[in-house]
Amino acid sequence: MAKRRSTTASTTITAEKDLPTRFEDLGLSNRALAAVSDMGYEAPTPVQAASIPAALAGTDVMAAAQTGTGKTAAFLLPTLDRLGHARHGQGPLMLVVTPTRELAAQIEEVANAICAHTGHTATVLVGGVSYEPQRAALRKGCDLVVATPGRLIDLINSGDCNLSQVETLVLDEADRMLDMGFLPDMRRIVAKTPASRQTLLFSATLSDDVLDNTKSLVNNPVRIEIAHKGTAAETIDQYVLPISHEAKNDALIEILHREGAERVIVFVRGKHRADSVCRRLRKAGIECAPIHSNRNQNQRASALRRFADGEVGVLVATDILARGIDIPNVAYVVNLDVPSDAEDYIHRIGRTGRAGEYGWALTFATPEEEFDLRDIEQLMGKNIPVYPRAQGIPLGEKPLVLDPNRTPADRLPGKKERKKLVDERREERMARTAEIVASRSQRKAQPQRATSKGRPVESAIPPEKPKAGRRHSKAAPRQRTQVKRPETADRAGRPQGRRHPGDHGGMARR
Repeated sequence: MAKRRSTTASTTITAEKDLPTRFEDLGLSNRALAAVSDMGYEAPTPVQAASIPAALAGTDVMAAAQTGTGKTAAFLLPTLDRLGHARHGQGPLMLVVTPTRELAAQIEEVANAICAHTGHTATVLVGGVSYEPQRAALRKGCDLVVATPGRLIDLINSGDCNLSQVETLVLDEADRMLDMGFLPDMRRIVAKTPASRQTLLFSATLSDDVLDNTKSLVNNPVRIEIAHKGTAAETIDQYVLPISHEAKNDALIEILHREGAERVIVFVRGKHRADSVCRRLRKAGIECAPIHSNRNQNQRASALRRFADGEVGVLVATDILARGIDIPNVAYVVNLDVPSDAEDYIHRIGRTGRAGEYGWALTFATPEEEFDLRDIEQLMGKNIPVYPRAQGIPLGEKPLVLDPNRTPADRLPGKKERKKLVDERREERMARTAEIVASRSQRKAQPQRATSKGRPVESAIPPEKPKAGRRHSKAAPRQRTQVKRPETADRAGRPQGRRHPGDHGGMARR
C-alpha cells in the first residue's frame, strides 16, 4: 500500500450552527432522498449535515459524535449514492469495518434500506456463523461488505476476499476497535486496500489515542466534532443511588417494580455477573435476557429481537452492548455497577434518549465505586444528582455517602492512594459479610425445643423480614409493571416527553 499523506485537517467542523437543516440541501440524489423518506428521517442530525456533503465530494472524513446521532446513515447515504456497481465475481467496492457482530447487523439493516433504492448488494462477514455462505456471496460479487475484523482477516488469508478494488473504506467505532485490541488487524486490512481510496473514520470521540493510531489511514480529512469528549446527550437525565454492595440486587428489583420493567437495559461488570443478575430477576418475576461475550451470535440476536418485540422487558448486558447498538425507545438505563472507564458511562447511558427522544439513567454507586463515579463527574464537568425517589429502597448497612459540596474540579486520590482506600473498603465489606454468614450459621445450629404437642418451636430469635423482590406466592402473583407513556405536556414546563423520577411521563406511578 502506498504511503498516505499527513492528517492535517482541511476543515474542522465543531458547531451545529449554519449546518443545513434539510436532506434536500446536502447534495444527495433523488434515489438517496427516497431512501431517506422510506427510513422515516425528517431532518438531518448535525453529524449527518456535516458529513454527507464532505463524503459526497470524495473527501476523507474523521467524525466524532455522540451515540444515537445517526452516524450509520451519515456514512452510508453519501457513499452508496456515489458508488458504482461491481460485476460478477468482483468487489467489494466499499468496505465497512466495525468491532462487533451486533453493530454489523445494524449497519446491514440501514444499508439494505438504502440499497433498495440504489440497486447495490451488501454482504456481511462476521464470526459465529458458517464461512461457506459468506464465501459464496463474495464469489458471486458484491458492492458493499460490512465486516468484523477477525472474520475479515480469516477470509483475506484464505484468498476468499480481495480488497484491491475498494474505493471507499469506513472504519466505524474506531475508538472501540482500539479498545478491543484490533489495531494490528485494522492496519493489515487497510494495507490490502488501494492508497487512492476514500477513508471515512467514525468514532465516539477523536481522542489523542485515536488520532495517533489512525493518522496514517486518512488523507487531509475533514474533521468533524459535534460532541466533545465526556459529553452526554442533553436528552438524558442522570441520577445516582448511593448504596452498599450487598443491597444492589434487592434494590434493582425494587427499582424495576417501581419504575417499570419494560424496555430497560441494566449494565453490569462481567459476563458471570450478568447471568447471576438475570437469574435473580427471573426469580422475582421479571422477564429478562443476558447479553455478553459468552453468548453466541444466535443467542445475542435472539435476545435483542425479543427485547425489541417486547417479549422480555429487561436486557442485562456487559459493555459489549454499550457502543453503537441502536435499540429504539429504551425507557431508561440502570448501571448496576459503575464502569471503571468514565467514557464507557457515556456510551452506556447513550442507549436511551436517542434520536431526539428523552430518557433517563440511574447509577448504583457503592463506597468501593466512589472514585469511579467521581471520575465520571469530572469527565462531564458536572455532578450527578441523587435519585429523588430513594425512600423505601433497601440501601444496605453502609451505603456510599456523597459529599453534597463536592465539585468535578476536586482533586481526587492518585492511583496508589485510591487502590489503598478501595481495598480497605472492600475488606471492611467482606468482614461484615463474614459476620452475617457466621451469625446465620449460629442461628441454624441452635437446638429447637419441643412444644407440648411435639412440634418444634424456633428459638427466640425473631425471623428476618422477607427481602424486597422475592418471588410472590402462586395465589397472588405480581403483575409486571408497565412503563407509562409520556404526557403531552410536562407540568413543570420541561421539554415535552422528558422522563423524570416521580413524573407521570415515562415512569410507573407508585
